[in-house]
Amino acid sequence: MKTLFWTCALTLLLIPCVSAQDWAQLWQTIEENIPAKLPDDLGRKTPPPALVSACKTVVEAANQIYSLSNLDDQNRRKTLQREAIARIVLAYVDTPANYARLIVLSDELDKLGLKNVARLTEEHVLRIGSVLVTQPENHAANISIQALAERMILYAEHNPGQEQLFDLLLGEVRRMKMAHRDDRLEVIAPMFQEYFRKVAHTARADALEPDIQRATLPGKPMLLLGVDLDGRDFNPASLKNKVVLLQFWGTWCAPCLAEMPQLIALYEKYHADGFEIIGINTGARWDDERKVKQFVDTTVFSGKKIPWKILHEGLGERQNQMTVTKFYGINELPVLILIGRNGRVLKIHPQLSALDSLIADATSPLEMFEWTEEERQKIEEHRQNQKRMQEIRDQQIKAELSLPL
Repeated sequence: MKTLFWTCALTLLLIPCVSAQDWAQLWQTIEENIPAKLPDDLGRKTPPPALVSACKTVVEAANQIYSLSNLDDQNRRKTLQREAIARIVLAYVDTPANYARLIVLSDELDKLGLKNVARLTEEHVLRIGSVLVTQPENHAANISIQALAERMILYAEHNPGQEQLFDLLLGEVRRMKMAHRDDRLEVIAPMFQEYFRKVAHTARADALEPDIQRATLPGKPMLLLGVDLDGRDFNPASLKNKVVLLQFWGTWCAPCLAEMPQLIALYEKYHADGFEIIGINTGARWDDERKVKQFVDTTVFSGKKIPWKILHEGLGERQNQMTVTKFYGINELPVLILIGRNGRVLKIHPQLSALDSLIADATSPLEMFEWTEEERQKIEEHRQNQKRMQEIRDQQIKAELSLPL
């Protein structure tokens, strides 16, 4: 019994000694490998292999330290700080796992009051996140763009003068195709504008207005004015109770011209049902109204000319009008916007392949009246039932026709 007692007692005494020895060795490994200073071009250039290897060694040593049985709070805090520096480097070369851990480290360091390294870690969380939210396929950390924007605003509130981080995220988003860009701008642009107004950065807040006007268009009425190719003011009242597709285009824009045959076919198919197309030429310096008019008068697509009205933004500017492209910040072509009979936007950037179905629904007699949602649902259910019954009858007729005489 005495032997067992002393064995247990010695074991308990030896554990701290072994852990302390391990701590010293692991800490020496960390101190020998941790970079004295992060590279200034981190994020713009890939970190050198030697630095990456050293940071991996730091992370491995830190993980072993966390597993020690008697690790005290002070040594844990020191280890967390070193791990954060190493993870910052690794998050730029092996992003998903290291970025997820970097978010945890940033939050934990902040709670522990380690403000300087927490601030540095959070800055890189925001920088890396700005790239990740525009590349969902590489985004294993599962942080939404709204969550990232909220972190960015919180960081800026505690660290004034960090507007370059907003510019970084906005720049990454604006490099995307407009259809994907607007999904993200719809979320972050109003948040950033509210922040800029709160800190009296009026110019920055105003610069976001076109993005907000465009990205939040669905469900809202749309400003529609302009001048046609003959110099006459366009009257939006002429579109009352019509389904309207706006096409922003240029004669020099190959994708714009490629979609013309399909748009002409849709125009012919649904025009009698109250469907209209309005072309808005952006009026670039190489697309003056004379050239556009000649193009419309002489160019055919699958044997057909453009049959709808064309507005010219250059003419509108010369008449001191607010142009639609500037108001909504449309700086990429082509752009399509579908407007319902009630004058509210149904869809921005619809896929060409989906247009036929969207226009068919929008020009349906159901859309002629202000039905309640319950009434609309009942009518739609009735329509679907009728369709299924007709399909059953058609199948019965085909079966009867196939019977031998």
